[in-house]
Amino acid sequence: MLTRYSLRLSLPLLLGLFALTFTLLLTAWHMPSRVEETLEHWRVHTRQHLALLQSSLSDHQRMGRTAELQTELADVASLQGVRWAMVIDQQLRVIGSTRLGLDPTKLTLIDPDVLTDYVRSGRVGWLGDSSARQLVIYPLDRATQTGAPLREALLVEFDFAPVVAQTRRDGWFYLAQTLSLLVLLGLALNLLYNHLITRRLARIDRAARTFAQDQQPQPPAVSGQDEIGQLATTFSQMMNQLHQRRLAQQESEQLMRNLIDTAPIGMLVVDGELRVQQANPAAAALFDCAPDELVGNVPADRLLEPDATERLQRAPANSVLQLTGHRHGQQVPLEITCTPFLRNGETHALMLLRDIGDHLRAEQRLRFLAHFDPLTQLANRNFLVQRLEQLLSERVALSLLYLDLDHFKRINDALSHEIGDRLLVQVGERLRQLAPEPALLARTGGDEFMLLLEHSDAQQAGQLAEHLIEGFQPPIRINQYECFVSPSIGIASSDGRGSASELLKQVDLALYAAKDAGRNCTRFFSQELSAAAERRRQLEQALRRALDEEQFVLHYQAQVNAAGEPEVMEALLRWNSPERGLVPPGEFIPVLEDSGLIIETTRWVFRQACRQARQWREQGHQLRIAVNLSPLDFRQADLAGSLLAILAEEDTPAELLELEITESALLEADEHVQQTLTRLKTAGLPLLLDDFGTGYASLTYLQRFPFDGIKIDREFVAGLPDSEHSVALVRGILTMAAHLGLHVVAEGVENERQAAFLRLNNCPSLQGYHYARPLAAEECLLAGVIPPTPALLLPLDG
Repeated sequence: MLTRYSLRLSLPLLLGLFALTFTLLLTAWHMPSRVEETLEHWRVHTRQHLALLQSSLSDHQRMGRTAELQTELADVASLQGVRWAMVIDQQLRVIGSTRLGLDPTKLTLIDPDVLTDYVRSGRVGWLGDSSARQLVIYPLDRATQTGAPLREALLVEFDFAPVVAQTRRDGWFYLAQTLSLLVLLGLALNLLYNHLITRRLARIDRAARTFAQDQQPQPPAVSGQDEIGQLATTFSQMMNQLHQRRLAQQESEQLMRNLIDTAPIGMLVVDGELRVQQANPAAAALFDCAPDELVGNVPADRLLEPDATERLQRAPANSVLQLTGHRHGQQVPLEITCTPFLRNGETHALMLLRDIGDHLRAEQRLRFLAHFDPLTQLANRNFLVQRLEQLLSERVALSLLYLDLDHFKRINDALSHEIGDRLLVQVGERLRQLAPEPALLARTGGDEFMLLLEHSDAQQAGQLAEHLIEGFQPPIRINQYECFVSPSIGIASSDGRGSASELLKQVDLALYAAKDAGRNCTRFFSQELSAAAERRRQLEQALRRALDEEQFVLHYQAQVNAAGEPEVMEALLRWNSPERGLVPPGEFIPVLEDSGLIIETTRWVFRQACRQARQWREQGHQLRIAVNLSPLDFRQADLAGSLLAILAEEDTPAELLELEITESALLEADEHVQQTLTRLKTAGLPLLLDDFGTGYASLTYLQRFPFDGIKIDREFVAGLPDSEHSVALVRGILTMAAHLGLHVVAEGVENERQAAFLRLNNCPSLQGYHYARPLAAEECLLAGVIPPTPALLLPLDG
């Protein structure tokens, strides 16, 4: 009940009820007990006094001291509450009294016969109202002269009414004092309660009401470390947290509204009947209308399918449906997902709409790319292999033609890749015109095409191949350019047996055979090609073992000056195979290059050359060693770093080695090759352009790259001095080199006439069998190629 009132009323009321209850309880319990305690106290005191008075009065009686007896009675009468006292005998005659006219027979509190009986029996008696008047009888014994006891008694009448009245007055006064103290204490408690609790709680309440109105946290002005102070602190923290959460919620709601409004996916909130209640701009954009125009629409209003509503209602939650919308007469493929939710106890759904037109077109594009070449629109390798496997599974006889355009990369490099792509499109179109109708034409690589002929034998395939080669005789015109292209064609046939991978391997071998035969020709697969491929595979495996087991050795061929003294020893790789013996370089160097083993081999050669050059210098022979670099060496990430690291590891000065680079290594020259050569030249390694004059852009290479010298190819030296063309070319090269400051080495010098011509025309260095054959390092010393007296290391310019 007290909770209905404020604390300012409930606390005083509670204190008042407590005081009233306390007073009632104290009155009901304290007053009777106080009166009873007072009467009991007086009884005890009176008994003690009367016991003494009994003894004294008995003595006065025996001694006959009537006056002392009368005095004792007077003293008794002076006691509080005593009305009178007297001494009587057995006949109820008064011996002495404190008041005249007292007659024992006329007492109202006791009958005379009962009194006589008390006196004669000598019994003590307390008679009368216990809370007011009482008569006390105490026997007094006195012996007579005959020795018989004489019975006498002391009678005293007490009136306790005044004492009880006084006791009651004292009790009420005590109760009044107690109640006054309770009132004062209640007022003090109320003030303290108001200060410590009520007022502080009121401040917290005001802060809560203010926060509820404006949602702005205002900390209540309540301090202290007690529970209310802690409550105020907690409440302040709670308000701040609620405020922050409210701000975060508002921000989240605003963000959600922004996300919904800016979401690229259409969003519709629909009711149980799929009637639109809300729509975002993306959904409106799907139908090219305003969001408000969608409100109230049902699926039939915007979707073409007549059963769209039923399908949406039957579809499981979050399942995806593909339906078609209409937008100003255009069809829009849509992907729709419905997610049900409850709003105000009613079922609604969030409908997501996404235009999947681009997705469907992308799928179509992917399906096209999975089976067709995007550049030429021809079938790709994947589609051709699938068709080939299908035909072989059906045991259909067929032939496969593999075409590769000869030197197509040169066209790309010279005319740009854009022209190359357009040329590929024209080549595909020409092949389509030349191929028979049922043939499957596919582009399987950069400049590679395949023709799959069903129900065809090797003879028919060969005739078609010749027809294709003839069909490429006319040039293909791309803008202002006339491009002459020729195909190399490999052919493999099957009677329907075997696998697709085997047939592809066979036609690949046939194509390689056509390229090796000089290109622009046709080759059929044969078991000899297969055997050669197997031999080549075995040779590659043997070369891998040779590299691991260090079966390679280096032979050195001298480059001499005009006086015939060796200046440079060219390191030439040889393979000393345990099974094959000493294998000529022409048999295994191409395999090293095709397999990529040439890169690791070049590092081995360079390391061995460093060690041999350092050994010859320690023996007093100042000879430089020349090391050839393969075109494939430039394809590694850091050729210069690898070679310079070997120099550092072997502690070999850079001037003891030189590098020979063939023109074929520079055909694909790019910024990487330029940086590699520059870095090697900066490290102190001389660079020579090998086989000068046999390439396509030798003079360009001399201008672009930092070469120190050139080597005249043996083809020009072979015609000296009888061939006028060779004489003119060699003289021109020597003159040009002299003006450019380039060192020249003529290789392939076989006789004295060639050597004499070159010396006469100031060729600085000569190399060939006329001076020395390639020999091992020990044989060079034994054969006298390296003279006993060390020659000085001459500069490259002679």
